[in-house]
Amino acid sequence: MYGMKEIILYTAEDCPYCNIAERILKTVLEEYDGLFNYKNVKINKKNHQLNVSSIPTILVGKTKIEGLPEKEQIHTALFS
Repeated sequence: MYGMKEIILYTAEDCPYCNIAERILKTVLEEYDGLFNYKNVKINKKNHQLNVSSIPTILVGKTKIEGLPEKEQIHTALFS
């Protein structure tokens, strides 16, 4: 069995692609019926020093997906 991985979605308030990335991520995670949880971290002036160079960015464990993700990328990251 795979260990529970931390899934973090980094977004910004004014990012038009962040909502799309969140919908894609939620669609994939719904397929696993609550097996995975994630948190959404909004990048702003106070926390801009986070190690994120592109918005949206999804971190799944040690795997980083930058920009708009494809469902297959997320599936692969969840079980790698």
